Amino acid sequence: MHVFAHGMPPHGGFALGLERWTARLLGLPNVRQATLFPRDLHRLTP
Repeated sequence: MHVFAHGMPPHGGFALGLERWTARLLGLPNVRQATLFPRDLHRLTP
């Protein structure tokens, strides 16, 4: 754990969110359709 003493080292990272998995499972064309509170320019808070 000494690696993290000066912060997180650079990394690519990979995460498959629940919304993306649900959208893929249901065959939805847009991930926003699988999100409970989608955020965009007109809706910034839940």
